[in-house]
Amino acid sequence: MTAASWQGALERLCAVQVSEHDADFPDELFDAVDDLIEAYGADDIAEIVFQAVAAGRATAGQAVVFLNVAVWSGTDNGSSMKRTLDTWVREASDTVRLQIALHHEAYPLPTRAEMIAKLVEIAFGFPEHRAICERHIAERPAG
Repeated sequence: MTAASWQGALERLCAVQVSEHDADFPDELFDAVDDLIEAYGADDIAEIVFQAVAAGRATAGQAVVFLNVAVWSGTDNGSSMKRTLDTWVREASDTVRLQIALHHEAYPLPTRAEMIAKLVEIAFGFPEHRAICERHIAERPAG
């Protein structure tokens, strides 16, 4: 795949106006996510969506929405993208990647124990993410 093959689809997706606080998404969002996944040739669009945020073409809030929709649009129920998001949490090296990963609809990291250990560390090192870390820790069921 070449960047030219999916850049147009990414630009169309970034142009869709959405809010992570509004669950009533326009049909064009779902179409744009589908188009990007098809053009990119992989279900894991997390890194290219992050690059769009880093370039100022989308907000982190938009990215969260895009990736939450992508879970249901791809062929693997988001498992490949979840691995990328979990890597971002484990690495904890970029506040924007953390914002996107921590606001994803699935709990970060495969186990509660691993999640708690890492989120305590993140909450200390990235105070801007403390509230979401505490929420995940409080809400994730044991087992």
